[in-house]
Amino acid sequence: MEGTEADLAKKEALEKHIADTIYIKTKQNFTVNIQKKSENQIRDQEWQPIFTSIMDETKKEFDEYRGFAYSFHPEPLQIIIKTNLEKPKWFWNSDEQVKQITKYVEKIIELKREELSIKEIPYEIIIRDKHNKKMN
Repeated sequence: MEGTEADLAKKEALEKHIADTIYIKTKQNFTVNIQKKSENQIRDQEWQPIFTSIMDETKKEFDEYRGFAYSFHPEPLQIIIKTNLEKPKWFWNSDEQVKQITKYVEKIIELKREELSIKEIPYEIIIRDKHNKKMN
């Protein structure tokens, strides 16, 4: 439920009103507790459908995919794709698969963000090899 700071100031009255309304409709007593969400909780909740899409779609598209993680701390948002890829032995070896996965994940983020009207925030995509070493 969304509300303002003024609504939160009337927290006890609002909790009682909600509990009374539930009792009138169901004849069951409930304890209602209102808690304010932090900005981090709201941001995490907004991005959850994007994270789910990244996991689901990347798993379908890339056989090398083995897992997903994210972290808002430290900023920027870190989107971590775990793979079964091997890190190239030579630094000039460009890993085309890493680039493809990165572009694919960027596209998912862009499409879902627009679809859900979620504010753009800075992020980085990290691809990890099968030994959890950063590949990009």
